[in-house]
This record gives sequence, structure tokens and C-alpha cells, in this order.
Amino acid sequence: MRRLLPVTDATPGAFAGEGGPGGTRPATADHAWTFDELAAAYAYPVAGGGRPRPWLRANMVSTLDGAAQHEGRSKSISGAADMRIFGVLRALADVVVVGAETVRQEGY
Repeated sequence: MRRLLPVTDATPGAFAGEGGPGGTRPATADHAWTFDELAAAYAYPVAGGGRPRPWLRANMVSTLDGAAQHEGRSKSISGAADMRIFGVLRALADVVVVGAETVRQEGY
């Protein structure tokens, strides 16, 4: 079965280059995921006939106490891994919807 979420550096056998998702290579903390590996892990499901079906995905980060921002910006609560997955998910998307206040605060 295809893994959709979550795929992390602790997910056993999740490396696309090593037999695909569910492969035999054990995950290690020092493995630097490539864009292609992340894109394969987070790819949209494919319907019968080999065509992607409509799919909606949401992504966000928050602090342990539930905050989604610090001093009006979300970047300060995101780590490098968060930003990397965020970028991959945006690259895979056909449309990205962003709130008006996010646009103002983040300078999009």
C-alpha cells in the first residue's frame, strides 16, 4: 500500500531510490532526502487507467502549544525539514491557496 502521510526519516524502507516506498533499505536519520524521493513519497494517488484523480491536500506547521505563528509570521516556527516538505508539496500542487493575512505578513 502506498504511504501518503506521514513519511519521515524514521519511516522504514521509504526511500524511492531503494525499491520505492516500502523498499528494503532501512531509514536512517543521516539520509538527506532528495526532491525526487520526497516527490515520490508525497505523490498523489493514481486512479484506474493511470490518471491522477482530483485530490485536496492541506499542510501547516504549529508549535507544541498549538500556535501557527510567532509575531505574525509562520517561518520562525518552521524547521528546515518543514520548509523542504512545504516546497515539495507546493511544487506538486496545481493550485496553491494562501490566506490574505499570510500574503501580507509573509510578503508573497
